[in-house]
Amino acid sequence: MDFIESKGKTVDEAVFSGLIKMDMSIDEVDIEILDEGSGLFKSARVRLTKKQDASVPGVIGDTSKKGEEKQRTEKQREEKQREEKQRAESKPRHVEAPRAKMYTEEQVPVPQAPKNDAEKFLLGLFSHMGISVALESFEEDGILKIDMSGRSMGMLIGRRGETLDALQYLTSLVLNNGKEAYTKVMIDTENYRRKREDTLKRLAARLADKVQKSGRRVVLEPMNPYERRILHSTLQDYSGVYTYSEGEDPFRSVVVALKDKDEKEESARE
Repeated sequence: MDFIESKGKTVDEAVFSGLIKMDMSIDEVDIEILDEGSGLFKSARVRLTKKQDASVPGVIGDTSKKGEEKQRTEKQREEKQREEKQRAESKPRHVEAPRAKMYTEEQVPVPQAPKNDAEKFLLGLFSHMGISVALESFEEDGILKIDMSGRSMGMLIGRRGETLDALQYLTSLVLNNGKEAYTKVMIDTENYRRKREDTLKRLAARLADKVQKSGRRVVLEPMNPYERRILHSTLQDYSGVYTYSEGEDPFRSVVVALKDKDEKEESARE
């Protein structure tokens, strides 16, 4: 998507929520504050627009022309999708093609010999899903890391990485079932986790500056334990702020607050 409108209790929360939905970092978008929010029940609202290549200065007509071409392209794509849907619905429903013939050329699973139980589980799962995914696994610092590559990675990442986390959790259960020694598993694709970590670190730094200037704490959206640890670790050495978590999983959130006389009490609660 090229732009999105996002809401939050504060402008920063709205920006953060929009960045997550667009899967982009803050330096990849232009931010327009639509409503700073005020009062107890009014939310802040922002518009995030994906940055485009700079156009020739003063050529306003070019921008308009590109917009019209884009609209025509979108309409043509929608018409094509409707035609394909109508053709599919017009086919006799009692005629069911064999499963192997239902795959598109780019989805036909590529045979791959699994190197371990984790790969065996994932390859079997993807085969049932009808998608082609190549796996590369290796051990590093006592962690079994598995990197996935293919044409359907966006689907396997999911919203805010939820599908990726679910795959990682299920693989860990299968791999450690009935074993005394526990093996930690980390699954990634298209370097998503590193990009997500960089985005959270930049967000943490911005929120720390905001808290120090305003003196008011900031509560982020609920996150999983891995992402909360990134925020805590990033801000642990900041002299002016501290962090703690509140709430219960899966709705547990990180709070960034100004260091004051109540810091020890909050740390004790955490």
